[in-house]
Amino acid sequence: MKTGDFHGNKTVIIENEYFLVECLAEAGPRIVRLIPAWMGENLFAETPDILRTTPNGEFHFYGGHRISIAPETVARSYYPDDGGLTVESKTNGVRLKGVVEGASNIRKTISIQLSSSGPFVLVKHALENLGNKPVKFSPWAITMMRPGGVGILPQQVNFADSDGVQPNRRFALWPYSQWDDRRLRFGEEFVAIKAGAPRDGVKVGYFNPHGWMGYLFDDVFFVKRFGVRSDEEYPDFGCNSEAYSNHRVVELQSLGPLTELAPKQGVIHTETWEVYKEKDIPKDKFGEKSIRECLSYGTVGWSILGRMTNQGK
Repeated sequence: MKTGDFHGNKTVIIENEYFLVECLAEAGPRIVRLIPAWMGENLFAETPDILRTTPNGEFHFYGGHRISIAPETVARSYYPDDGGLTVESKTNGVRLKGVVEGASNIRKTISIQLSSSGPFVLVKHALENLGNKPVKFSPWAITMMRPGGVGILPQQVNFADSDGVQPNRRFALWPYSQWDDRRLRFGEEFVAIKAGAPRDGVKVGYFNPHGWMGYLFDDVFFVKRFGVRSDEEYPDFGCNSEAYSNHRVVELQSLGPLTELAPKQGVIHTETWEVYKEKDIPKDKFGEKSIRECLSYGTVGWSILGRMTNQGK
């Protein structure tokens, strides 16, 4: 594997004809860069300067992608992970194994595998309970996207009953959020979210039956896919998809079902990442109408696809 540098932090790099993927070599597990070959730029946000004070020390966000646990608490969801990582080379990929976290006794591992057949990345998150008591949580996979694009969250549009008179969706809103936040837009088939002022964040969550979330940046469409279990319990009023933004990032967050792990048990939460040029977005996966609505977000009354020039600090 090649090595590199992420704002003073040592990294390991895997790449093929489609992607360069860069991960922290000593902290995490964290994936900090995803660079499509035709784009030459990182799709992920880079935030090495942002940290949060927790009961266990300072937590560094770094940017990029990480795995956490929900429901969200400061002590368990933001446990510092600045050292002790083990890196193992795999065929077409890499495995990143973290240390046992004191607040939860959970050890997190992320395995990344590049596809040789197309612009796809398999990201497998494993969480193990290495304590002596059961632990209940949901795997919570967080991807921090660079500003200047728009997050796309597909809604439930089908009837919930044969008469079409019962509600077919519900949304969760966090205490710091407002329905009329200018960074949120509710469309016919999608909810859209972008980064921008003010500094305070906005977050929305829901049960997503489609099993994907997307991000449009210039002429690039990033998609993360994940499994959906309608028969299982999810946290945060039943959310398996959540999105957050502030003045510097848009986060796409997928969640697994709530699971109680006995000692020595583990759970796996898998995402598949896809990246397309705008002209190559497959109609058979998203539908022609859906694609048109996605792309219209940047051209009709809400200019978001052009890169934002005033991000603030």
